[in-house]
Amino acid sequence: MSRRLILGRVGGIIDSCAMGSRVLSSFRKILRSILPIFDWGRDYSFASARGDFLAGLIVLFITVPQVIAYAFLAGLPASAGLYAAVLSLIGYALFGSSRTLAVGPAAIIAIMTLEAGTKFAVPHTPEYEIFAVKFALLTGGILVLLRLINFGAIISFLSHAVVTGFITAAAVLIMMSQVPPIFGLASPANTSIEGIVLQLMHDADRANGVVMALSGSAIGILVFCKYALPRILSALGLSEQWRTSLVRSAPMYVVVLGIVAVAWLHLDTRSMVPVVGNVPRSLPSISIPTLDLAELTAMMPSALLTCMVIFLESTSMGAAVASKRREKIEPNQELLALGVANLGAGMVGGFPVAGSFARTLVNYSAGAVTQVSSLVTAVLLIGTLVTFAPVFYFLPKAVLSAIIVLSAAQLIDLATIRKIFAFSVVDAITFTFTFCAVVATGVETGILVGIIVSFVLLIRASSKPHIAVVGRWGETEHFRNVLRHDVKTSPEVLAVRIDESLYFVNTQYIETFLLNHLAEAPAVKHVLLICTATNFIDSAGLEMLELLSDNLAEAGVTLHLSEVKGPVMDKLKETDFYEHMHGKVFFTTDIAMRELAGL
Repeated sequence: MSRRLILGRVGGIIDSCAMGSRVLSSFRKILRSILPIFDWGRDYSFASARGDFLAGLIVLFITVPQVIAYAFLAGLPASAGLYAAVLSLIGYALFGSSRTLAVGPAAIIAIMTLEAGTKFAVPHTPEYEIFAVKFALLTGGILVLLRLINFGAIISFLSHAVVTGFITAAAVLIMMSQVPPIFGLASPANTSIEGIVLQLMHDADRANGVVMALSGSAIGILVFCKYALPRILSALGLSEQWRTSLVRSAPMYVVVLGIVAVAWLHLDTRSMVPVVGNVPRSLPSISIPTLDLAELTAMMPSALLTCMVIFLESTSMGAAVASKRREKIEPNQELLALGVANLGAGMVGGFPVAGSFARTLVNYSAGAVTQVSSLVTAVLLIGTLVTFAPVFYFLPKAVLSAIIVLSAAQLIDLATIRKIFAFSVVDAITFTFTFCAVVATGVETGILVGIIVSFVLLIRASSKPHIAVVGRWGETEHFRNVLRHDVKTSPEVLAVRIDESLYFVNTQYIETFLLNHLAEAPAVKHVLLICTATNFIDSAGLEMLELLSDNLAEAGVTLHLSEVKGPVMDKLKETDFYEHMHGKVFFTTDIAMRELAGL
């Protein structure tokens, strides 16, 4: 065999190995992008495992009472919350980009599930449970679909004022919905605030004193743990990690005390205290109900809104915690992870899930390093189901109501509301409309009203943009508003800075502004539009520039542009306006004013 042939074969083998290596490398890269666990898992250590196990154990103590309470809030049995928590924790741990976000049943999503479900079935019935499962599967499917079309950056179009107004109003609705159970009364058919108040006035004499004592005691303990216990633990010298963990585990304290009180004193039979009842002592079974086209169409609007809230609520919390560690979350990856979490929750008989504010903070404060902490919580939750499920029979619903009320109260951020009203009139109006609409008409309609109001106000603000006549500030290259600074101007040049893009909603206003100023300054020979804040120009804006350039030219005035952004300039170069405009496009305002006015 010749030397050349041998070298050729060896080279072919090397090329094949290199190609195989590149394919394997690409496969690993794709796998890490889909399953982040294969990325951070490479550097996983014993120290990380210890931190994750402790955090997962501590989070369990708040997860159990909260998910049962939120299942109750959603009109479902306790098992629905427990089952949903298990699969959602596992699903998010495998696919999520946030290392500390704790996913599972959440108060806002529970109340949205209840509002959507009452259109199809009566809560606490088998038909309603089937709806919740289908609703979770639908929301999960939508979230995964949004990931496939890379919708992560686009879905976040709700303004901060809309989100704050919605969350605040939803918190009020959640708290009001728990008032009847706190007094030992059945929830009214009319679950609006008006319906609840009327029921309390009508059935006040039927209130159960024992139930009121239980709920009052639970609220008292929770308030004590939130405000007084931290100071006591700090005085005892406990570390911040342990203080946070012990304080945040308060729901477990009232659950244990409530179960002991009911079981020991037989309050469920002697005093007719409503309890959770049977919780299956078994692992969840996987089943997928059929969803026909009619159901899909009917559920779709509610599911889309729920998906939007799930994503916004989860990513905002995940990003806030990640920033403290100089980490980042990937919006599109979060869509996939939350979609998988909801699909998992639906397949085991749960309901839609999202990131939990309280459980995420506990997870972070307890020292969680990676998503393994969520896997630990899920495994321990399975152990709790298999071992302690019968104990939850005696859990009084009044205690769950107390947990829900305190959890909802924490959603009301008074500091943020004050900032909204102090800083922006537009945001204050948006917040007010959203809040009132949610309280008066419900969560879904309220969100839509908030979105519409925010867009109307945004368009209104854009329709009358801030426009400033500018002049040179001293001998510098800077140009500032003539109404705010002592600047030098030229009677022959009207230099105007438009602080907005040029599009259909504001072209008439901008043209009127320029013509009015020209009418008051007959000596002007040049109009200079400074485009530092112009991010795009639509067809209406382009037509306005063309007509303005031609009309001004007939009057002996030349239209010029300066400081046009690169992407905008690229588009202008493709138009007839750029080819036939009477003036110039200057790189800077400084160059323009020196050439046009000698200034």
